[in-house]
Amino acid sequence: MIRIFLLVISLYSFSALAINTVLIENVTIVSSHLQAAKLRMNVLLDDGRIAQITQNKITNYALKIDGSGKFLTPGIMDSHAHVSSIPGMGFGVEPMATMHPKIAEEYYQQQPKSFLYYGVTQIVDPNPGVNFKHFISADIHPDYLRCEVITTEKTFPYVEKTDDLSRSMFTYLVDENAKESARNSVESIVTDIANSGAACIKIYFEDGYGNASQWPTLSPKTLQRIKLSAKKANLPILAHANALDMQQLALAANVDIIAHGMWNWGKYRRDKQLPKEIKEKLNRVIANELGYMPTQRVIAGLGEVMLPDIVSSPEFLSVTPKSLIDWYKTSEAQWFKEELRVGFDGMGDESIAAAFLYGRIGKGNKVISYLSKAKHPILLASDFPGSPSFANQPGLTTFQEMKAMVDAGLSLSEVLEAATINNAKKFKIENNYGTVEVGKIANLLLLKNNPLGSIESWNSIDTIFLHGKPIHREELVVNK
Repeated sequence: MIRIFLLVISLYSFSALAINTVLIENVTIVSSHLQAAKLRMNVLLDDGRIAQITQNKITNYALKIDGSGKFLTPGIMDSHAHVSSIPGMGFGVEPMATMHPKIAEEYYQQQPKSFLYYGVTQIVDPNPGVNFKHFISADIHPDYLRCEVITTEKTFPYVEKTDDLSRSMFTYLVDENAKESARNSVESIVTDIANSGAACIKIYFEDGYGNASQWPTLSPKTLQRIKLSAKKANLPILAHANALDMQQLALAANVDIIAHGMWNWGKYRRDKQLPKEIKEKLNRVIANELGYMPTQRVIAGLGEVMLPDIVSSPEFLSVTPKSLIDWYKTSEAQWFKEELRVGFDGMGDESIAAAFLYGRIGKGNKVISYLSKAKHPILLASDFPGSPSFANQPGLTTFQEMKAMVDAGLSLSEVLEAATINNAKKFKIENNYGTVEVGKIANLLLLKNNPLGSIESWNSIDTIFLHGKPIHREELVVNK
């Protein structure tokens, strides 16, 4: 009998059970498609999808979870995370990671659980590298979508790589002069990307870090060819661009999503309004209905890595293997901090941190605020880890990005939309994800507190549902 089965359910962890039907009873639903939260709802999950939502009694189920006093939301979607990258080491094929294969392997085993620990049930990886199979082969992992990068041997990021392993991350190298029928033409490569199962294309608009300008970018003609081919293949184009001039190039190329905030546009004063040229650019983003990813944690990670106590962050203990935390305390692990110091000509670590945490983040916040006032939808995207900084950790960085949105002026309902339905719409998967509605994939979160009451509520996860399977949050902790 089903009821006898339920009596012994407490003897086992949820994740150990082979169950197809789960009832979440008497729960409050918080979802962006609702004008107000729905109280005392019964939600039936069947075969990985939401089968029924009702206030009526449901009697046919294998497992019942009491949702009294709790809140059911869609799972979080982080639309910019690099699962091949190890915080503090870079991508897994780069020298620092290859020097410590055991630490890298322990990290890759934990990483999917760390994202789930913070409620991330869908991820878009816009530069999957060659190690993403560690992620998708894990027993449990967020649903995974990837972009593939189109570049050339002369443009970023390929041009920056100095060894064959690092260069091996980029397999879609185009010849800008190749005719359409050629194997390495734009058209052939876009077809190959579509056939590979990728969900999008990523293009880097980057001519140099900061104010530098030493690398060429793809020609307007090549960009036009990519756009036409991508449209035929129904693939959105994601643009890496974080400076005014680079975002202008991205707009001219008619991309679908801009993957970074705009941090590089001259000197910053906290009391200064946005310059006219910035407003004009943002007005085009709004008019063209482009997706916009602020990725403020990229900058925060650069600043926080210079703070001496970051490695002792208590949040790391739940999501970061102890072997990696111990490595962060070694002199070898400070290599990236040394690189940042060189770039700031002898400034002290606290001053370097402030330059990122108050200067460039301040610029990004002004941009976010401008878009928010125009009711332009923002996309949750952490760009984890964003750099070789070890200040950003999987899952935690996504939650911190959500808090950064509130700091920039977004309302809690706007953060809910950014973390759920906005991403789903821009990546054309809203039929399966983004809201708590019948028929959608049952990637859900059961929270102890109302996410429309406080941003910290997103850190009050009781249970994660992945394709209808419940997982207690504490099962995902690494250093138990």
